[in-house]
Amino acid sequence: MGFMTDHDRVTVSCPAGRITGVSDGEITRFHSIPYSVIPGPFEDARRIGRTQDVDATRYRPDTIALSIVTPTGARELSDLPVVVYIHGGRFENGTHGDRRADGAPNARDGIITVHLGYRTKLPGFARFHDDEPDRFRGIDDCQLGLEWVQRNIESFGGDPTNVTLVGQSAGATVALWLARRDHFRGAFRRLIAMSPSFPRESFERRKGSLRAALGRPVTRESLTQLAEDKPDLLRRGYNRFRTIHGLDMALGPTGFDGAELSDMPMLLTCTRDEHYAMPAGQKVDARGWGPAFVRLLARRMGVRGPVDRYLQAAREMDASRLMGRLIGDAANRRWVSQAGDEVPGPVWVAEFVEKDGPALHCAEISPMFGLAGEEAAAVRQLFLDFVHGREPDWAEYDQSTGRVVSIFGLTANSVGLAHDPLRMVREAFSPH
Repeated sequence: MGFMTDHDRVTVSCPAGRITGVSDGEITRFHSIPYSVIPGPFEDARRIGRTQDVDATRYRPDTIALSIVTPTGARELSDLPVVVYIHGGRFENGTHGDRRADGAPNARDGIITVHLGYRTKLPGFARFHDDEPDRFRGIDDCQLGLEWVQRNIESFGGDPTNVTLVGQSAGATVALWLARRDHFRGAFRRLIAMSPSFPRESFERRKGSLRAALGRPVTRESLTQLAEDKPDLLRRGYNRFRTIHGLDMALGPTGFDGAELSDMPMLLTCTRDEHYAMPAGQKVDARGWGPAFVRLLARRMGVRGPVDRYLQAAREMDASRLMGRLIGDAANRRWVSQAGDEVPGPVWVAEFVEKDGPALHCAEISPMFGLAGEEAAAVRQLFLDFVHGREPDWAEYDQSTGRVVSIFGLTANSVGLAHDPLRMVREAFSPH
């Protein structure tokens, strides 16, 4: 094991092979490293063997791979903390090169960052009759990536016993799923889940609509043939399928139960105004139709408690954006509330706000990863402290402590505490 350098090229010898990346003298990047073998788009991936030489000097976004960013001075036995980041994108989009979570600031702060790519859309999240319960190829891809990190990251200067798994949106959902006791294999020590999002209906309940949209049987053999022979038809069929389920994510794991997760420190976060920018909600609210549409769609979007009580609470927050709030609460904030109440280990909850205007979905990624400047220093410090194993300085999220949430300004560097600000979503989506 070891490092070799040739001007701007750096080669690391590790159990996976000799991997060559590029350095600017301060930061070293290893792009698009294969971590699995995928026999076919709808086949289970398997562990990759040792490859003699891996050219990781350029980014290949179309591959299922991982990328690593390290301080140039990192060496084996440096024992630096490791962040493994799983991107979001509705289980439809995204790659292992999310620039909003670039690892350069982490490297300057002595942290190694790994970006995990995984299969999305139907190759990653369609389910077939012979699949194991609660398994998804996209999530199992990430499991193999985490195992690759365990075997190899020490050669890059990382500590395999000090890994923080971080996910945002669909990536946060994947991270939480990997923390389930039936999935967890000890590959990470703590978890940050930013705005997780679960579909409200299982793939099995939607399988008939996919069959109708594709005009084909939903089998591994049928979809494989379609992907190979008529990829445009598969793409158009999927687009019809996702339109049918336009009030929700079309794909992804369902049946979330926080009590099934392993006991580990977790930081859960959301933005206050998650999906204000969604065009359909903007249109409804701009025309003053918010109250009527909330009443019309609340049940379909998962509200089980009194709709009028939810509407009143939403008006008190922002009477002009009632539909926008329902979309964000149904997609993200309800899951933060539920996970905070159910997970067995120590959990802290933070909410991000903006000084002027709404705090939107994804707005927290760059501040957390140190790409937003001094105005978000408190957000950045929260991330750094947690990755280094330091507990947040506010009370754990628990009924006995009043469900305390720390409020962070994304651009004003403000920090405050609120008691039970997610009550409205808990009472609406998970009434007792």
